[in-house]
Order: sequence, then C-alpha cells, then structure tokens
Amino acid sequence: MPAGSLLALLAFALLGLAAYAYLGYPLVARLLVPRLPPPPAGAGGTGDGPGALPAVSVLVAARNEAPAIGARLANLLSQDYPSDKLEILVASDASDDGTDAIVAAAGDPRVRLWRQEPRAGKTAAINQLGRMATGEILVQTDADVTFAPGALRALAAAFDDPRVGVADGTVRFSNAESPEVAGGEGLYWRFENWTKEVESGRGLLCVANGGIYALRRALWRPLPVTVAGDAAEPLLAAREGYLTVVAPGARAQVRAAATLAEEFQRKVRIIAQQVACARWIGLSTLPLRTLWAYASHKLLRYAVPVLAGLALATGAGAAALGSRAGLAAVVAVLLPVAAAPLGLLRRPRVLARLFRVPLYLVMINAAAAAGLARGLSGRAAASWEAPASTRRAP
Repeated sequence: MPAGSLLALLAFALLGLAAYAYLGYPLVARLLVPRLPPPPAGAGGTGDGPGALPAVSVLVAARNEAPAIGARLANLLSQDYPSDKLEILVASDASDDGTDAIVAAAGDPRVRLWRQEPRAGKTAAINQLGRMATGEILVQTDADVTFAPGALRALAAAFDDPRVGVADGTVRFSNAESPEVAGGEGLYWRFENWTKEVESGRGLLCVANGGIYALRRALWRPLPVTVAGDAAEPLLAAREGYLTVVAPGARAQVRAAATLAEEFQRKVRIIAQQVACARWIGLSTLPLRTLWAYASHKLLRYAVPVLAGLALATGAGAAALGSRAGLAAVVAVLLPVAAAPLGLLRRPRVLARLFRVPLYLVMINAAAAAGLARGLSGRAAASWEAPASTRRAP
C-alpha cells in the first residue's frame, strides 16, 4: 500500500477513535451490553427494609454564596422527607459576603454550619462535613442547585437495591432555551444525560453529577483536595463491587454559564480534576468493565484534541503525497474550526443554535487540552470562584 494511503488510513482511524468517544461508545453500550437483572425480591439495602427511608445527610460546600444559599436551604427544607431523618450540613469556605449569617439565621435545627478557615476548596470542606454527618446516606449538592419535589426520596429509594453504592440525579438547565446555551452546553448535557441512562441500566455508570448525587455512608472516605467526589466516589464504589445508578425522579435544575469564557474555565477545572482522579485512584485497580466505561466516557473524550491533532498531521502528510483521502481527513478536522466563529454572530434563533454546535465543540476540546495538561502536571485546582452568570436570577 502506498505511503499516502497508509497515512490517510491512520488519519481516519484516529478520527474514528474520536468519534467513538462521543457517539460510538454509548451506541455500543446501548446495543450490545445486556441490561442488569432486577434486584432480588424483597432485598433491602437501607433502613428497615424495602421502602423504609434511611437517615440522610445533605452536604453543601459554599464559597460566597449569599445570593443563592437562602433559597438553597429553603428548597432542601421543603423536601418531603421526615424531619427526624434529615440533616443539612453547610461548609462555608472562608466566605466573606454574608453567607455564614444567612445559614446561621435559617432557624431550623436540621441546618448546621461549619466554617472552613483558611479557604481550602470544596473537597476539603466535604471531607469535614462527611466526618460530621450522621446519616446513612450522604447527599451532595451545590448552593446554586434546586431540587425538584421528591428528589431526596428518589435518591434514598435507589438504595433499596443492595447492589447500589451511588445514586445519581438528573440535572437540567433552567436557561436551557437561551441561544447562548441551547446549541452548546444544553445540547451536550441532554446527550450526556441519555448516555448516563444507558450506562445505568447496564451497570456501566461510573460518573456522577456534583449537583445531585448520593452515596452510602459506609463507602465514604476523605479524598485528596484536588479530587472531586463526583469523579472519585462512583469509581471507588465500583472497586468495592457496588453499582452507580441514575435514580428515577431525582431531578434538579441549575443555571448554565451564559458565556463561553465562563464555560471554558469550568470545563478546564472539571477535566483537570477528572485527570487528577484517574492518576490518584489507579486505573489498574478498577474492574475491567468499569475501566472500559470510564476510559470511553471520560478519558478518551479528553484525548480527542490529541487525536484530532495527530489526524491533522497524518492527513496533511497523506495529502502532500497526493492522497485525496488524506485531504478529506484534513477537511474533517478543520471544518468545525472554520465554522466555529459563525457561532459568535447574532443570527435568527435556529441558526444561532446550529452554528453554536461547532463553536461549542471547538471550545470543549480546547478546554480538554488545557484540563488534560493541568491534570497530568499535578495542577488541578482545589478551589475556584463560581461563574457569575450562574448566580443570576433567570
């Protein structure tokens, strides 16, 4: 086979691997992996048996959340959950905007405040709250999240299945129809939720959403401050033989970042923490099916900019040797990059969504490259500031 054809074949193999990370993996899981059998009849994993409500501790780490924390506490206290089985623990990460005073004024014995000083980040705060918690189930959430009615009961009910170690909720964006969100993060997150539903039903899910998820207290452990709980705890549960599932009815809303700059910084932080988690946990310690799912769902996505760069280089080499297939590979890599600036233009609503897809694709892969470099170099951040646009009223 001519050298140009070999290079072109390699370029398309690299592009195919990138496509697998986003589309191929969930389709393979959906079509080829059998669904889990139902739990054993009468099995009870918490409390006094099936349907019994376990004691729940809700853990909230807050850093300068005065605009949001009052509504967050009201939302949690309004959940239909027995008062004697619910506690809400809030860690203020050296807040200086009145967050502490708002929490202290909640006027409900179920709410407890702990102040972290000096500032050390979310994971350090959750480490302390986990030590303080008395519940059989630990629910983790953020200050800007709103639980739908019944969300706590839905999370707790998932643990009636003794195989379940982590129960994940479903997050939707309150500003999902905004043109700045709909064609980018909103579309991506709808696809992400579908992928997680596929994985959940097949025992493959090994990620959670930090806005709404729950963990068996017996599985909890303090984590390194640069490793996020929603990244590590499903993997730790899998290592102990437990499942992570999407809990039906455990729904929440949050406001998506409305600017690309904010979303870029958020993605870089999350990806760096995922990479730090992979380095810390030791991928060789994971069950093989968990390793496959985690590498496909997360790690391979972070490698897409590397795969695209290699495909561009090999495609260009093939094109230089006269291969039309090599030229096609170069176009496939560069076309989204060329179309991305059109997503910045003001256009009719439908076109705005359409052109924001390549813009978001370029942004998320730039964030993946930056987050991968930061995580591999040991520079994952322990603390950060919340995106300003996510704290605005809808």
